[in-house]
This record gives sequence, C-alpha cells and structure tokens, in this order.
Amino acid sequence: MGLSFASEKCTGCHLCELACSAVKHGVFNPHRARLQISSLYRASGLSIEGRYCDCCLRCVESCPAGAISSVRGYPVVDESSCTGCGSCAEACPRQVIRVNVVAEICDLCGGEPQCVLWCPHGALDLEVIAGERVSGQNTES
Repeated sequence: MGLSFASEKCTGCHLCELACSAVKHGVFNPHRARLQISSLYRASGLSIEGRYCDCCLRCVESCPAGAISSVRGYPVVDESSCTGCGSCAEACPRQVIRVNVVAEICDLCGGEPQCVLWCPHGALDLEVIAGERVSGQNTES
C-alpha cells in the first residue's frame, strides 16, 4: 500500500495539500501537509514534482524509541512514545517527515487518504494491491 503520483495529470492546484493539512492539523495550510507538490518553471516549461510517502517503512526501522509501527503497510506514530529525536526524518528517502515536538508522518489517513480523494485530476492514487488503485473523486475512467 502506498501513494503514487502522476505529474502529467497534476495542475499544481494544491488541493491535496490543503485536504491533508485540514485533516491532520485543522488548518488549510499547504506548508503543514504531509506531502509536497512543487511547480518548477524551467526553460523547457512547467514541471510539477510531488514528494509523498511511498510507505517504504524506513521510519519504522530507524525509530530508536519504537514509536512508529506498521499498520496495514503504512506508518503510524504513537505520539506518547515519540521522543522527537528526528531519526525517522533523517531516514526518510523522500524527505516528507517533519518533527514538530513529535514526528508528523503520512499515515494514509487510516487507508482513506484525503489527498487522493480531493485530487480533482486523478494525479494521486492509492495503490492498495498490485494493479488495484483508489482514485480521486473527479477522475475520468
């Protein structure tokens, strides 16, 4: 299980980031989201890149306090056990873990990631089983 991102479908609207920050922090602030979408302007044109958790679980392996566990293939932080040491953030190959007192890690919203559901262009998908996906609500078949 994990997220996948199709940059060619993304318009850079940031609705995924707004949904994430609203669900996880109660504010509409893309800087608080647990994924990042960047629009880069190059000589060749607009390039959109996404940084998101792919559920590699290196954060689980790297946590010295044992505060991060794998639940159905995605990481979950036990905030009462997290020491905020940052080992998980250092181990994350996608650099999407933040430490604000405790680790803030994408937990795929318990299997129903709001970033996927709110993406109007189907740029984000949730890979559930090889070949099976859950797509955003406004996508075409």
